[in-house]
Amino acid sequence: MEGKMTISVRELVSYVYRTGHIDERFQTNTALLEGTAIHQEVQKKYKEGDQSEVFLEYEFNKEGLLLKVQGRCDGLLISEEGPVIDEIKSTGRELDEIDETTHPVYWAQAKGYAFMYAEKEDLDQIQVQLTYVQKRTKDKKRMRRTFTYKELKGFMEETVEKYNSYAQILLHIREQKEKTVPDLKFPFQGYREGQRKLAGSVYRTVEEKRNLFAQAPTGIGKTISTLFPAVKALQLEDMDRVFYLTAKTITRTTAEESLLKMKEKGLMLRSVTLTAKDKICFQEETICQPDFCAFADGYYDRINGAIVDILLNETQMTRPVIEYYARKHRICPFEFSLDLTDVVDIIIGDYNYIFDPRVSLKRLLPDRKKKTAILVDESHNLVERARDMYSAAIHKQAYMTVAEDWQEEDDALAKISEAIGKDLMRFYSSTEEYVQWEQVPGELEENVERFLTQAEALLQEEVEGERKERLIDVYFQSQRFLKILEYVDDHYRLIGESKSQGDFSFKLFCLDPSHVLRETTKGFRSGIFFSATLSPFAYYKEMLGGASGDYILQLPSPYDASQVDVMITPLSTRYKSREKTAGEIARRLHHQVDHYKGNHLFFFPSYHYMEMVYHEFKKYTDVDAVMQERGMDEDRREDFLAQFEIGGRLVGFAVLGGIFSEGVDLRGDRLNGVAVVGIGIAPRSFEKELIKEYYNQKERNGYDYAYVYPGMNKVLQAGGRLIRSEEDYGAIQLVDDRFLSTKYLQLLPNDWGSYRILK
Repeated sequence: MEGKMTISVRELVSYVYRTGHIDERFQTNTALLEGTAIHQEVQKKYKEGDQSEVFLEYEFNKEGLLLKVQGRCDGLLISEEGPVIDEIKSTGRELDEIDETTHPVYWAQAKGYAFMYAEKEDLDQIQVQLTYVQKRTKDKKRMRRTFTYKELKGFMEETVEKYNSYAQILLHIREQKEKTVPDLKFPFQGYREGQRKLAGSVYRTVEEKRNLFAQAPTGIGKTISTLFPAVKALQLEDMDRVFYLTAKTITRTTAEESLLKMKEKGLMLRSVTLTAKDKICFQEETICQPDFCAFADGYYDRINGAIVDILLNETQMTRPVIEYYARKHRICPFEFSLDLTDVVDIIIGDYNYIFDPRVSLKRLLPDRKKKTAILVDESHNLVERARDMYSAAIHKQAYMTVAEDWQEEDDALAKISEAIGKDLMRFYSSTEEYVQWEQVPGELEENVERFLTQAEALLQEEVEGERKERLIDVYFQSQRFLKILEYVDDHYRLIGESKSQGDFSFKLFCLDPSHVLRETTKGFRSGIFFSATLSPFAYYKEMLGGASGDYILQLPSPYDASQVDVMITPLSTRYKSREKTAGEIARRLHHQVDHYKGNHLFFFPSYHYMEMVYHEFKKYTDVDAVMQERGMDEDRREDFLAQFEIGGRLVGFAVLGGIFSEGVDLRGDRLNGVAVVGIGIAPRSFEKELIKEYYNQKERNGYDYAYVYPGMNKVLQAGGRLIRSEEDYGAIQLVDDRFLSTKYLQLLPNDWGSYRILK
């Protein structure tokens, strides 16, 4: 049977002709955007009759493979000698370092366009031009060559022949997917209550190219209930891939386990889990240069073999699997995992790969997004994450330090750094800690742009030491600042803050991330946002960018209210009352431990408060108690949780909203009781007050938006650690007199409704 594939010219020639190293001697995160701007600038200067972004395609029939190659050439120019295919490339290198042999992939891409145009127009020969633009100086260097139609046809046929064996592998794994997806059955004996409804809603949403906001209570099995229908939807027309996005490592593991369950039921498709570069890097220090890293040296000479090897032998490319094949083929594991995203069906990773404007996958082009569904797990977390992703700050002292570091060696860099420091200090107030600006001063923006240009030129050179590291930090802060500045509108506030020791910062603060989340989601076929705690629902739907046409689903808890004994202890946990009530709270917590045998987790709004009550608690009991430490790494977290054994009697003290209050799954007798001390409200702050004021102006309850709803979400998440299955029973104690007010009672889940008050 003849296999059919469609591929872009760039993908084709990149696979066949890429060679050499990963060399991030100094590459910027804005390279793609800069490249786009430079392309447009060159295209604007084309003469009348010249064309830009010309679509071309051609079908090759080679050894049972019908390969449709297509793409858009940057320019189709008219010259006295005939048409010219123009390929524009931006570069940070000096132009005199570049000659006709520097980038064979670029020439191959341009020749691909040239062949398709010559074929279409029946030309005997055609000119091909590479236009290099130096990013810093905007100087241009053009190289032009003439090729006969026969030369180009031979080149493209040879290219397709070299690609053919890899294409056959891709066709094979596509065939496996197409055969096994339709026959896949739900990988458990039956659906839990609510699971079928959630799964059906996800499938219908993807089928209809809509978005869904779903609140599905803890224990319903959200991961399998969203991944299974999304996998089934891969058989739909124009549906190629699924991104499963999470905020925490533990939920990535759950997604991997769900895919394994489906594999055991016969599913054959490929998935990759993306791990942060600093975590998966094999080197002690992450320096992506061939001189420092053997896994970067010659990466592109070995990557094709590694991809073929892993695709033929694995279906789930988890972190250990990626690391094994990366060591086997001596390639960078992080870049390897990114390269695999082009060919797998399911991608598991952090929110930032899709939503963060600075690190999102630039290779995810618009036509591929339209065939991709995104599943956003624990999506209540995305609100604050997005607010942070779309905010940025620069600091006076950082620029002044750069000025000192480089004043003798690079006077231009030192002067522009000092100028930015002075720009910032013009807005300093000796009487106010915070000041607001109406707009970013034009001279500050220009000076930051000049700083980037000067710093980039210096960082291209061989400089080492701590001052280089400081310069890199300030460079990326500056770059982020200018990137986020593009988004600034009435959803933002511009804040100046006086810091200690004379420092002063300027922050672009995103009050409302809903509009950027909506715009990002719009590029994909479907967005599925789900969590156990989208409460209140209208708030989270709005904050996550929901629109009136989106689907919504709110499922009741699958558990009986009798499985949990909810108690409200009306003691004050307000800051001024904490020392006075700490002893009584400790006594009430001890009472809970005494009456409910087994393991307990107690959550507090701060480390200091946790430690205060812990010391009081130890006066009442000799029961083993452990406390969350500040800055725990993954190994220490695992050690902490491993102490909660079935049949044990251990009390854990942890911080509300921290690493143990979400995504932790202590089933059965590993956890028998939870207490939440306080209502989770963040302390008043200038930024929180700005959020409150913003939503008041939008005729919302600003205090609830800024404080109450985010705080109560932490409470509900912490309480959700207790009942994880139909067999779980236990106690939840909510310690704060405000829990008895109407506002907070309305936010409690239905299955907590049969609470009792402890006097």
